Amino acid sequence: MDRLISLGLFLLALGAGSVAVVLVLAGFIEFLQSGRWPDQSLLRLGYDSGLLRARWFLAHDWAMILRNLLAGVPAALALAALVPPCWWLSGRLAQ
Repeated sequence: MDRLISLGLFLLALGAGSVAVVLVLAGFIEFLQSGRWPDQSLLRLGYDSGLLRARWFLAHDWAMILRNLLAGVPAALALAALVPPCWWLSGRLAQ
């Protein structure tokens, strides 16, 4: 069971790192074309992927705080920060 979780964490780290690199590269290409860096926050990524709905944030008062937090965190940075702990935990479980 530990090896299966280790493999899952390794694949999560690999996927998150790859997506972070692709997001930064796509942002750089758009910057070269338009002259401005695109908004690639976690909120925008959630809306674009269909994981988040705008009406969810209107249901409760605390949800707008979460929405503002997601809007302020760059997606590439969040994914890049996810890679080292997943990689380390994967290595620890593999032993």
